[in-house]
Amino acid sequence: MQDSNCAFALETAACLWEAVLSLRDSPITDPADIERALLIRETFEAIGTAALRMTVIGWTDAVDAAWAKVADDYAMSFDWDFVPDWIIRHVDWSDPCHPSFRHEPGHSCDEADETGGEKAGDGCDEDVAAIPEAFMTFPAMINTTVGQSLITRIGRFFNGSVSDCLTETIQNSRRAGATRIDIARIEKNDRQVLRIRDDGRGIAEPAKFLTLGDSGWSEDIARSEDPAGMGVFSLAGRHVTVRSHAAELGAAWQVTITPDAWESGKLLDLIPSSLGQGTEIEIDLPESWANALEQAVKDAARFCPVPIWFGDNRQLQKDFLREAKRVEEWKGCRIGIFVDEYHLNREKVRINFHGLTVPCRLPHIHDADGGRGWYAKVDIVDAPQLQLVLPARKEMVQNAALDALRDACEAAIFRTIAREGHHRLSHADWLRAMALGVTLPEAAPWLNAWTPRTAETDSVLLGDRVAGEPMILMPTDQPHIEQCVGRAIASGRPLDATPVHPVGDFTGYGWYDALPRALGYSFRIERGEGDVFDYAADTQLPPNLVSGRVDGIALELAVQETTVSDAPAEVIALPADLLIVPGDCWTDLEEKGILLSTDCAITPGELASLLERACFYPDEDSDADSYHTQQAAFDMQARFTANLLLLGEDAAIIERVREAMREHVSWLIPKDRAIAVRAVNYQVDAAFADKDMTPAITTA
Repeated sequence: MQDSNCAFALETAACLWEAVLSLRDSPITDPADIERALLIRETFEAIGTAALRMTVIGWTDAVDAAWAKVADDYAMSFDWDFVPDWIIRHVDWSDPCHPSFRHEPGHSCDEADETGGEKAGDGCDEDVAAIPEAFMTFPAMINTTVGQSLITRIGRFFNGSVSDCLTETIQNSRRAGATRIDIARIEKNDRQVLRIRDDGRGIAEPAKFLTLGDSGWSEDIARSEDPAGMGVFSLAGRHVTVRSHAAELGAAWQVTITPDAWESGKLLDLIPSSLGQGTEIEIDLPESWANALEQAVKDAARFCPVPIWFGDNRQLQKDFLREAKRVEEWKGCRIGIFVDEYHLNREKVRINFHGLTVPCRLPHIHDADGGRGWYAKVDIVDAPQLQLVLPARKEMVQNAALDALRDACEAAIFRTIAREGHHRLSHADWLRAMALGVTLPEAAPWLNAWTPRTAETDSVLLGDRVAGEPMILMPTDQPHIEQCVGRAIASGRPLDATPVHPVGDFTGYGWYDALPRALGYSFRIERGEGDVFDYAADTQLPPNLVSGRVDGIALELAVQETTVSDAPAEVIALPADLLIVPGDCWTDLEEKGILLSTDCAITPGELASLLERACFYPDEDSDADSYHTQQAAFDMQARFTANLLLLGEDAAIIERVREAMREHVSWLIPKDRAIAVRAVNYQVDAAFADKDMTPAITTA
């Protein structure tokens, strides 16, 4: 009975883990399920696969207890229905570092807590103490163990790909001292077979070779690499023949493992072999493996320290840290520092373990203003404290050694930057470097000239570099306001300083904190004696505002003497000649207010361009017109608005007619011919013009 209970507990643990992976990787389209999948992924990233697996397995008792209450009446399956539903109803993933139970009303004290154990301090111990004879049924001591039924699930430990097979087999060949590995696709007994052969020391203990968790490697290998004795089980479920010549014994053996033998534990016949050196493994080659084999061999050989041949071709080998800006040695590792990747893919391979490469979050430091980035890659040589998550070894164990490696990578990056003598790091990174014992100068004291944003991009457009002259930091505002500010200061310099874009991450550097800063913009408009109003972002506009000329417009800047000054800001007024204010509809220029000072000398073309920069934002809905069509329509409307405001209604109408004729009619007129058109009250007359009329016609 106890064995059956243990087997069921192992089954529950396996179902729990499979359910978590399914909820993470295969959510249905319901928003709640997608949100849950994202939270689960964050938990994997926050605490690592190994730690989360232990937490999930810890829920086994709680699930078994819940199942015992409903098993007789539950109509659906335990593994595909009950377990995932239990996770959905009971597990709170909101804290990625601590997934926990959401206890339902009526949850009793004997149900499991968030780690799978019993809740402490809620009365359960008192209940047990009240019935001491019940406690006597438990053993006096317990210990951790691995159930025999685990072997029946060994096929699930690896993903069954040819890449996993090659990776694990090549690692074993390397540990056996191989100097060459040959991989070939052959035909044997009318079957396609993958053959992997090396010239290493061979396997002296075949029983350990097929014992899960017993590697049989030497003490030196065990110390430096911590092999787990699981790699051969990447072949589980396949027909495999192994031949090996044990150099220390001067004899060779052979065994054939049938697909059913991997999980049944049945006895296998060990027979003598004529193999003269190393180890040879032959695996039935399914079509899916055959299709992926060539690329998988290339990938496995790329960073492997042992030369690999595929057929007659030696595969390309590369140094994992090639193109590194600088390489440091650290506790059995080589740390390479690379540059020029500002946005780094989180899944990028960062660690090489003798040819087995895995992604890992290592420090990535970049310029505060969006320039270069520095990141680290690590080539592990002899660092047993750095471990891979078993059994598949596709990620690093999150432990103190990995934390120390991250600190070492970060310090190596800062030392690499220090060698350049200048940088653009944030002040926080500068302080971090100092904490790691690396002294850096302050960030280079230059900033980019301020450039007004446009409505279309709504992002910062960096101007030329400004250095060695007075600067003033300009704030970010809505594009239409920035465009008008830009026009107002185009011919002047507030505080006799060049306007520049701020970089908030530079706050703390002495040179940056000493710069004056404009805190905000506002415009003062005079429309007549006593009729004055102020406009800034989100200001309530006067109800009678109409486009046209006004008596005066002034740009007011609230300027702080230094970035960290506590002194009150000084308001500086600069003359302005134009202001664009939005209406309720951003996409229609008829809703905009365009105010011009009496001395504004802007041309219709300049105003149309300003309106496009300040107001044009394309509609990206699927049923909207193309960008070109929207831009052309806005451009025509902007020119009409500018002509109407600056030249009057008649001139604006004539210009719009010319544009319509040029866009839609002129291509119909034969070359070198002229047409006279008369349009009145929706009636249009057109005729080819006589020769004496031609000079009077404006060519479209």
